[in-house]
Order: sequence, then structure tokens, then C-alpha cells
Amino acid sequence: MGGTFTDFVLDDGERLHVGKVPSTPRDQSEAVERGLIQLDVEPRRVERFVHGTTVATNAVLERRGARTVFVTTDGVRDLLEIARQNRPNLYDLFADRPEPLVPRDLVVEAAERVSAEGDVIRALEDPAKVAARVRALSPESVAVCLLFSFLRPDHERAIRDALEGLPVSLSSEVLPVFREYERANTTCLNAYVGPVISRYLKALSERLHAAGLPVEPEVMRSGGGTFTASMAAGLPVHTLLSGPAAGAWGAAAVGAAAGYPDLIAFDMGGTSTDATLIEDGRARTSSEGEIGGLPFAVSSTEIHTVGAGGGSIAWRDSGGSLRVGPRSAGADPGPACYGLGGTEPTVTDTYSALGYVDPGRRLGESIDLDVEAASRAIERLASSLRMSMKETARGIVSVTESAIAKALRVVSVERGRDPRRYALLPFGGAGPLHQGPLSRALQCPVVIVPRHPGVLSALGLLAAPIAVDVARTRVLDLGMATAGELEAAWAELEKEGRDLLSRQGIEASIVTRSADCRYHGQAFELEVAADEVASPDSLSAAFHAAHRDRYGYSQAEEAIEAVTFRVRLEGPVPGVSGSSGRPTADPSPRRESRTAVIDGVEQDCAVYERDTLWPGFTFEGPALVESLDSTCLVLAGQKVEVDEAENLIIREG
Repeated sequence: MGGTFTDFVLDDGERLHVGKVPSTPRDQSEAVERGLIQLDVEPRRVERFVHGTTVATNAVLERRGARTVFVTTDGVRDLLEIARQNRPNLYDLFADRPEPLVPRDLVVEAAERVSAEGDVIRALEDPAKVAARVRALSPESVAVCLLFSFLRPDHERAIRDALEGLPVSLSSEVLPVFREYERANTTCLNAYVGPVISRYLKALSERLHAAGLPVEPEVMRSGGGTFTASMAAGLPVHTLLSGPAAGAWGAAAVGAAAGYPDLIAFDMGGTSTDATLIEDGRARTSSEGEIGGLPFAVSSTEIHTVGAGGGSIAWRDSGGSLRVGPRSAGADPGPACYGLGGTEPTVTDTYSALGYVDPGRRLGESIDLDVEAASRAIERLASSLRMSMKETARGIVSVTESAIAKALRVVSVERGRDPRRYALLPFGGAGPLHQGPLSRALQCPVVIVPRHPGVLSALGLLAAPIAVDVARTRVLDLGMATAGELEAAWAELEKEGRDLLSRQGIEASIVTRSADCRYHGQAFELEVAADEVASPDSLSAAFHAAHRDRYGYSQAEEAIEAVTFRVRLEGPVPGVSGSSGRPTADPSPRRESRTAVIDGVEQDCAVYERDTLWPGFTFEGPALVESLDSTCLVLAGQKVEVDEAENLIIREG
């Protein structure tokens, strides 16, 4: 579900069917129902239903979550207020920090204390008294994070038992790792969005089951993979990056199948653009995420987002410069060209003004383009800038592409990766229109445009297995630890993960072990993948290599600590039909021509219907390739070949 469109992919075992409907921000489940009608789905025949949602994300960004009370250890009431010492902006002494999700007057202190070794220094006071102070604040949800509770969760569990009838999130279950601020904030995020997403998933499930759906919906996790709606309702913090993660993992699947496991991918939708780096066929993940300036520490896909999407509004700043975004027209009223009441110029409006989209074509089979409304919106901005309408339209595109190029460099160059060694994979409704300038800016040798770029995130949902991530802090000096101690730490987590999978009716087929390691005295760690049979020596060698890769050096003489152990378990990877189901009677591509402004010059370019391009077919730019879900602009000097999976493989001539 995007800010502008909700995308669908139906796999019937023989072919893929795609659909798009406008998003319904007030109740996202309405768009789901409309999409099922558009695709003519028989719910009773559905064997699997997977969902990428932005409900939790929006609840945090718009501060529409539940009234949450935070319970913590006596003496650390200001934990959320103090946070960390790092400033939002290094050189701005007056930069504002984001307000905590739980204000100070909704914090309750519990008299108790556990040591850093897990010993009880002070027993928990009567849990009923703690519960009484919590209930007096009329909470809708409760977050409990006591010091070192990941070593001894008894006190947190006793408080939850005393709060029977209220939704309670325990840090010892949500995130049993050290660093009290990140653990507390993650637990508060889980409690804050819990009632919101629980109500939404319940309403969605009831709507689908009433229509005849026989299976429980699954939800995409921020770190890749899915989990059932009932489990997502209990751990909603894992859905904060649900939508963007689906796109990243869909891009990884397409790239690997096409023979390009190393990618720089970007998803340009209606509201924003998400950039991610993919290596060895898997999107990079991290245990350090952030949303609305607030940290969370559950596994999530590494994504860099900029406010440059098709619906981003262009405007003139106080200095007379042209700016684009981050404000977006969204789905309601949307860009001016949608004809739904929008009057401000957006990036999408420039596509019609520059001739990139067919004015007679419907977007998502539901929106008729109003080219005149788009031109009027751009002309008003052009007048204030003292530029022509087409100059302004080209300027809007250039500013947008500069913002996206910067995001692509953040996930590649700024992480020590040379873009010239990666393929570029643009997707989203607008992504392929910008592939040419961006691939040239980064000097990527090849561009892969998927068969259905506008709905690749939805396709990524179908390609994702059910998965769980479990972690727990246990500090071990690798110079003194034994292989048995490492194995015991991972084996305990693996058992917990298998139990979580079995509750969802799945057996693990892939088990991945890792550990967060650091040199003694360092303040931050690097996650290091571990072999199936790992020893302290092999884990140390892997950490030295990871440190060199990230920072350019290693310190072989320094002691290494393994701090947090992690295990990821995945069920069987679902197969997805590769065929688009096109008729095979006529092998000739459908070709027309249209005048468009390309590289600042009006020129005639070929226009191809994507559904008529066969594997093996080649052509050169300038050209436009149109489909239901997206349009691709091929620049002069670029050559295109359609591969066996019907991807467009684009290279410089």
C-alpha cells in the first residue's frame, strides 16, 4: 500500500495478474476490497494472502497512536527524555529533538532493581500497586521496560499479570537486548502502534473472511519475510517498514533471477523514493532503524528514503529557487492531472506536460489523465519563476533526479560501494522514467526494468517466506569463550525461533546465525554472519574482515567481544509464476510514435506497448515503453534487450 496507489499481484499458478487502485488513507481495507473486485478474485480459492501495510508507519509519523503509559525502573523516569547525547544536526545548536512517544507525565516508576549480571538487587514492589498507578492514567496501551530485564524478565511479567485486560508490551519479549534507551523506545513504539494495527488487521481479516477468504492474512516484516496477522498484531513494531521492505526483497528476487545479484534499487512511488543496496541476492538489513527521528532496534531492511515521488509538490522558495517535495499531493486529491481537485504542480504532472505519458491512457485502469489541468498547475509556478511551462517542467524533473541520485549515493558510495560494479533496478510507478539520467550519474553498467515495475513491491510479498528473527544479549570475550558457549547461545535462540514458526504452521528450511561483535572498548557493534559450526577463532576472523570492509582497517591485536546473538529462521521460499500470460499468436511488437521532451529537446520517439515485447527483442532509444503499471523512458544512446523473464535489460550503446 502506497501513499497514492495500492498495488495487487495475483498468481493463479499459471500467470500473473496485476492491478492498481487509488489508496484509501481513511481505511486502507477499502482499497484492498476494491482491488480484489478489479482482479475478479474468488476469495474462497485464495491459498495465500500477503499484505504490505503502512498503518503502523503512518500512526507514528502522524502521532495517531494509542495513549501509552511507560513503566520503568525507579530512578530512570527520564530515560525517554534524555535519550542519547548525539545531536540531530552536528552544527545546528538549536535543532529540535523529536518528542518522545510517551510524555513524562505518563511514566510510572516501579521500585525494583536487577544488576548487570542478572541478580536481583531489589525485589519488585507489590505489582498490584504498580498496576493501580498505571490504571489511574487511563492508558490504552502499556510499555514495560525495566533495567536488565533481558537477563531476568520475572519482574516485567509480574507487572503484565497485574495489568490483565490491558495490552502490554514487555521489552524482554519485544527486544531482549542491551542498551536501555533503544530497548525502551522500541517497546514504546510497539505499544504505541499496537492497538491501531490490531484494530486494522482485525477489520481487514473480518472483511476478507466475510468475502470468503479461507486463510489468515500474512503481513510483510520490516526485515524481510512475513508473519501471520495474529502475530503481527502482537509485535507490530516489526511492520514499521513493511511496505518498503517488500519492494527491496522483490527487487532482490528479480535481480538474482536475471543474473544480477548485486543491485542498487530504488522504488519511486507517489509520495517518496526508497533506495536500497542489494548484495548476493539479498537486501541489506540492520538492527538499527529510525522512524520520525525515533530509533528502534528490531531487524529492518536498510532503506534510505527521500521525499521525491510522483506526487511531490513543486514550489518556489523564499529565495526564488525551484524546490520539489517533501510535501506530497498523496492520493486525495492527488496530482492535478488526476482531475480529482488537485491544483498544485507535482512531478507526475510534468510527465504529461513533457509527453512521457499518453494523455488518452488511464492510470491503473481507474484514473483518466487531465493534461490541461496539469499544464495549468505548472504554468502558475512557471509564472512565479519567470520561466516557460516546459522549462519549469524540465526543472522539476532535474531537481527530483538530483534528490534521488543523492539517495542512491548514500546507500552505495557512502558505504564504500562503487556504483559502477552494480546494476541499477528502478521500480515503482515512476522509477523507470528516470532510469537514464540516474544510471548515467552513477555510471551503472546495466539497468534492469522488471516486467511489472509499478507493482514490484506486491510481487515481493508473494516471493517472501514466513520468517522470524530472534536475538538476545549475552556478552562473551571471544578470547576466552568456547565453541560450546557459542553453540549454546545460538541453540537457545533457534529453539525459540522454531517454536514461533510452528505457531504459524511452518517448519524452518533456512536457519542463519549471526552475532553483534566489537573490539573491547568500542561503543557500537557490527553484525557478523556465523558458519553453521562456528568457533571463537572463526567468528573473530569474520569480525576483523567485516571491520575492514566497513571502516578500512582492522586491529588484530585487540580483544573481541560477542555482545548479542541472533538467529533468523525462514520457511520454504514460495514459487512465483514468471509468465505474464500474454497471447502468443502475434509476435510483432506494437509500435507507435509520439513527440516528447527528452534531454531538453523535443523529438519524436518510438512508443512500445510492453505487453507486445517478446524475449529476445531489441531496440534503441529514444523510446517510451508503456504498460498498465508504469512507463519506461529510454534515452538516445541506450540499447534495450528483452530477456527471458521479460525484463528490459538496458545498456549504453
